[in-house]
Amino acid sequence: MTNRREVLGSILGLFGSANAQANDKTNKIIKPPVLKKGDKVGMVAPASNAYEPEEIAIAKENMEQYGLEVELGKYINAQNGYLAGTDAERAEDINTMFRRKDIKGLVTFSGGYGCSRILPFLDYAAIRKNPKVIIGHSDITALILGIHSQTGLITFHGSSGLTGVEQYAIASFKNTVMSTKNIGQVAKPPNNNRNNRLITIRSGKATGQLIGGNLTLVTNLLGTPYEPDTRGKILFLEDIGEEPYRIDRMLTQLWLAGKFDQAAGIALGHFVDCVPKEYQASFYQTLSLENILRDRFGSLKIPALYNLMFGHVTDNAVLPIGVIATLDATAKTLTINEGAVI
Repeated sequence: MTNRREVLGSILGLFGSANAQANDKTNKIIKPPVLKKGDKVGMVAPASNAYEPEEIAIAKENMEQYGLEVELGKYINAQNGYLAGTDAERAEDINTMFRRKDIKGLVTFSGGYGCSRILPFLDYAAIRKNPKVIIGHSDITALILGIHSQTGLITFHGSSGLTGVEQYAIASFKNTVMSTKNIGQVAKPPNNNRNNRLITIRSGKATGQLIGGNLTLVTNLLGTPYEPDTRGKILFLEDIGEEPYRIDRMLTQLWLAGKFDQAAGIALGHFVDCVPKEYQASFYQTLSLENILRDRFGSLKIPALYNLMFGHVTDNAVLPIGVIATLDATAKTLTINEGAVI
């Protein structure tokens, strides 16, 4: 999988002004219509392109496992270096899918890099007028956070098409976007083996809106109009392929920006392969990932729970951005208190 650090570059410069401020406007929360079996959804590639054509077929088939009819975006096969077409082409696919009445939702091909580049080119008025489910993770974090910040639309952090999905992820998807019922407990590990063991960093209980996604992308949105607002919210984070000191650096940046002090609670997912490099490690000595998380979150006066079942994993729970949830780090649970669709 592409290491985002190698391709991200300086995101903030893309938005022109060095003193760009987060959008302070509070948008009314909009719940998208529920997806139903047989609905037609559009698959778009807002970030990196397919390395091989067969990957698009695999992604389409994965999303069809949910019982949906999948239509490919016009530019999903486009190639522009490491991007799936130009910024204008990728944005056009998204805008078109939101405008079309026969398309009931949007799913994403994969992450990689590129979503931040298209945020200024999205038609937020059309998205607000035609609310639909849109889902993805990894680099798609920038897209779903950007849309949520500008429209109030509940967006969904969950598996993209190229992400391998099994019954856990399929059940979470159906429970979250194909049902209007209260969602209930989410991201509970399917077993209690060492890799899935839930760890309380700081005990306590808090309720607030869910906000977050991939740590790298959350950090890169700081100082832009799409910066996530964590005030009184449950901030959820995950990442992949970053050495421990880089996780430390990004968490420290969020801490210095006040994002943790403002939050009601911290829900941490899986941090996959976030270990020192075996060859030419950056430091002779290191801290473990768990030690870094305890150091950064243990002193906060808010609950923090680590190793919930979401992130770059096959058993990837769907987390709706903007819904009310309760994090109980003492009981080791994350519960969504309402439905995410209508």
